[in-house]
Amino acid sequence: MARYDDLNTGAIAYATVVSSILLLIVILLTRALCFAWVEKEDARKLNDAHYVQSDSIIAAQKARVSASERVTVEIPAPAAAPGQPQAEPTSEERIHIPVQRAGELLIKELSGATKSGEEA
Repeated sequence: MARYDDLNTGAIAYATVVSSILLLIVILLTRALCFAWVEKEDARKLNDAHYVQSDSIIAAQKARVSASERVTVEIPAPAAAPGQPQAEPTSEERIHIPVQRAGELLIKELSGATKSGEEA
């Protein structure tokens, strides 16, 4: 038989392996791209979603923690000893301050305590 009638099996095997690897890479990249698109779409939908009742409740809560107000707080009486009459609860007027301001005061107080602790 003539030599030119034989198939070059080495080249065929090489082309098969290379094309298989390239196909796998293309499939994995396509899969990753699709997952990224799905995640982006889910995030967009979540950001665009509005729940009227929940949004109004959350807005009211944010307004409440960001405003100062005077409130009357009921303080329960301590537990009485056996055989003693139970004391009546008392009420006390307090001022609620915004959360942001409370954080600033706490930081200021803690930094002052640290400085005085270093001086001692």
